[in-house]
Amino acid sequence: MTLEYRDLREWLKKVEGLDELQHCRGVHWDKEMGAFVEMCVRAKGGRAPAFLFDEIPGYPPGYRCLYGLLNSPKRFAFSMGLPATGDERTMELLKIYRQRVQAITPIPPKTVPGGPILENVLKDDQIDLFKFPAPIHHELDGGRYIGTADAVITRDPDSGWVNVGTYRMQLFERDLTGIYITEGKDGHLQLQKYLAVGKPGPMVAVVGQDPALFSAARATLNRGQSELDYVGGLRGEPLEVIEGELTGLPIPAQAEIALEGEVVPGQKRLEGPFGEWPGYYAGGTKEESVFRVKRVYHRNDPILTCAASFKPPHAHLFERCFIRSATLWDNLEKANVPNVVGVWIHEAGAGRTFNVVAIKVSYFGHSRQAGILATQLAPTAYGGKWTVVVDDDIDPSNLSEVVWAMGTRCDPASSIEIIRKNWSSKIDPVNMTENYYNSRAMIDATIPFENRGRAAKVAVTSPELRQQMLAKYGALFRRVLGEHDLA
Repeated sequence: MTLEYRDLREWLKKVEGLDELQHCRGVHWDKEMGAFVEMCVRAKGGRAPAFLFDEIPGYPPGYRCLYGLLNSPKRFAFSMGLPATGDERTMELLKIYRQRVQAITPIPPKTVPGGPILENVLKDDQIDLFKFPAPIHHELDGGRYIGTADAVITRDPDSGWVNVGTYRMQLFERDLTGIYITEGKDGHLQLQKYLAVGKPGPMVAVVGQDPALFSAARATLNRGQSELDYVGGLRGEPLEVIEGELTGLPIPAQAEIALEGEVVPGQKRLEGPFGEWPGYYAGGTKEESVFRVKRVYHRNDPILTCAASFKPPHAHLFERCFIRSATLWDNLEKANVPNVVGVWIHEAGAGRTFNVVAIKVSYFGHSRQAGILATQLAPTAYGGKWTVVVDDDIDPSNLSEVVWAMGTRCDPASSIEIIRKNWSSKIDPVNMTENYYNSRAMIDATIPFENRGRAAKVAVTSPELRQQMLAKYGALFRRVLGEHDLA
């Protein structure tokens, strides 16, 4: 299966045809774009369009910013090459997505001599990153951020493994940005190998990219597996890349904007604050590493891809929850947890902090096994706080059902486990020190295995009576409910 687009511009034409793109003209880069997106997404949630800003004050027409690449079921399904089923129920779409990514065979990228990314190449003194309309995304941000919905490319100096991740980059000077990567992330581990011996860390930041690369940069793959190979598998053909002039790192040939340079050893600069994924200006202003940009590659009329993390909901939560839920489900099965029937990492928990696993409880200890492992497996190992295990009759994506299970199947004194000194970061607003730990609560909201068969019956219409009612009163249901899905 191949995707129906090769680059961001083809994707934009396709999603406009799906009525999933909103053109916005004349909105300022200084706080206004971020506020506009937040206000629209807060009103429409996971059904908001993508927002393409043009004619940005102070910039030539054609220098654009794009927010909300994947923030709807239709846009996410199209972008990931999922079959058009018309079924937008969360768990059904998640199962289709899992089948899609599990069938991926990684395809390494193909190095080519050129591509649209080389339409403009700026070197040394020609570089001025302020030529791009990098926004102040949130009102209290410490400055303009050119790297948010980005793909940061690094290479392990020992193994040669190329990693791609999404990390924030504050714009400091015409050729200098910050680079904040949480300790323990793959990009941080790779760059530290250079910096620890006083060598500059080679790096490329793609700050204008298509949704396939963006989704890969946000996925949690096995260490040693390159996200560029994953993109090739998703596309069904190799990702075309050029070789960076200075670093030799692969740069997607169809990208919009790419910055090449090095993370400078021994140099840090005050960075932040920035509105981050928990929905707070967490982490304050602290010294972080700097990225010296020595080459800028960009297409004519470039598009900067952007992400602003407000209090949920925000414009890149929808796909985050899909990608992470699928990864956690996969990792639970790889850890030999049987009979997992659903996983959902909730938007209300900012895509990290409130996570639900549904299982068909099959033996003593099964629910605790699933729940405790789910607190420590990627992607919830970093920043997770609440993990709830529910029975297979509960839709883990439905908060009302989850809370009902917690309220009726959980005995707080015996059903909650606390796990201490877990992996966190400065972004957690609870952290007031530089000891970046957190604790986790695992809530067992399943019917105890020993009570199977004698637990109280659930008061709900049986499947048999339901079918009888639909057959007998279908016309009446349609008059009352319209086209509303009775499933």
